[in-house]
Amino acid sequence: MNIPLPGNTGDAGMRRVMDEIIAPKLQHFKPDVILVSAGYDAHWRDPLAGLQFQSRTYHFLSSALKQLADQLCGGKIVFLLEGGYDLEGLSDGVVESFRSLIQDPSGDTFDASVLLEEPDKKILEAISLAKGIHGL
Repeated sequence: MNIPLPGNTGDAGMRRVMDEIIAPKLQHFKPDVILVSAGYDAHWRDPLAGLQFQSRTYHFLSSALKQLADQLCGGKIVFLLEGGYDLEGLSDGVVESFRSLIQDPSGDTFDASVLLEEPDKKILEAISLAKGIHGL
């Protein structure tokens, strides 16, 4: 699934997307395997995407996808490394993803209070649009 998000979307917005779009769609579809195109350019440090995911966001996403894989397809999940243009953000995100897969807690201690406020109204509009497109 490709879900366009407004600039400055961060951890809270992505958690809503997982809960309201990705998880329900996977539960409906019942895949044989989950393939994850694991890009890390949504990290707040990355100069290109204009998003504000924290390293803990990737921990959450990987954990949620692993739980869905366990429920829906016998734990079959494949992560394919894509991009990320800030090497520190990329490495932190990858580490957090793997921590979640081995059930280690997130080690992210970043103080998110320095990030910009998430555009809640625009996030809700994007979620509503995506729900319509994906029949949710």
